[in-house]
Amino acid sequence: MKIYANQIATTLKDGLAPCYLLFGDEPFQINDCRLQIKQAAKQNGVEEFIRLSDDDQFEWDDLIEHCQSMSLFSSTKLIELELTSGKMPKAGSDAIKQITEQLSSETSLVIFGPKLESSQTRAAWFKGLDKVGIYIPVYDIDGNHLQRWLKDQLAKHKMQMSYEAQVYLLEFTAGNLLACAQELEKISMALSTSNVTLTDVKKLVADQSRYSVFQLIDQLWAGNAKQCVNIIERLKIEELEPNIILWALQKDVVLIQQLNQALNYKLDTKSILDSHKVWKNKQAVYLNQAKRIPTHILNAAVHQLAQIDQAIKFHTLTCPYSMFAHVCLMLTGAADLANVELPLDLDLELN
Repeated sequence: MKIYANQIATTLKDGLAPCYLLFGDEPFQINDCRLQIKQAAKQNGVEEFIRLSDDDQFEWDDLIEHCQSMSLFSSTKLIELELTSGKMPKAGSDAIKQITEQLSSETSLVIFGPKLESSQTRAAWFKGLDKVGIYIPVYDIDGNHLQRWLKDQLAKHKMQMSYEAQVYLLEFTAGNLLACAQELEKISMALSTSNVTLTDVKKLVADQSRYSVFQLIDQLWAGNAKQCVNIIERLKIEELEPNIILWALQKDVVLIQQLNQALNYKLDTKSILDSHKVWKNKQAVYLNQAKRIPTHILNAAVHQLAQIDQAIKFHTLTCPYSMFAHVCLMLTGAADLANVELPLDLDLELN
């Protein structure tokens, strides 16, 4: 059965399904669906929750054992399995086939990961789970769907927000659902009134007492190297999740690299901007950066961000914030670091 993310709350009212398949490249909606499934499971008496991930230490026999064994704490349990690459190896396919018929209201399975290719949704393991469970493909939200999503979030917070304030908030967060949800949380805690105006939103989201990853990106493309390092230092102190900084940097740098290549070969850039869903008031910024930053610098930055990504996943990076500072300095032109390979465990003092 196939549904969409905004339909899961209604579906959960009918009880837990044996299996949920959550796949897509929009992390907020995937996490929100997972949270709703967990909350529904608790309401249905589930007390044991198991989280698995197909990393290097993972054995597919562990999944089989968890599905077949009796719960130690209750008669029901919920098992989550993250497919980090979205790909299913033969051992995984065999394991899924073995446990599919054993899934029930007593043992529910949630599998989530990045967007699946159409060929993957035709695989035997996927079809088997789809027959007994619910498939929720998660797509990026834009346009009217984005405004509808914001209205749903406002309803959850029991807030009324003027149309002008909604437009400003969506533009400020550039359509990023996680960032928008965080700002809504901040607004709901800061205001005693449920009627939020444009003035309220401007005052709260522009609060400079706490740096954000979006301020880092703004300063990066403004060429303010020193301010970038200062913001990264603050983000380190505030213990902002490194993956959030990595996501923001990779998203922008990959876009600018693609624009740079298109300009070099005199190709159309509009299709690239459209495919990345860049807001019109931001397009000139990215095009200017694509013209300003040399190709070899962009290639080096993309390569080093990929290295940081791998190092974070395998827990071999002691100070990712230092590496983020290194990449920002390179992109602002503050230092020609494109050919410098810094050790991934380097711990710089960001003064």
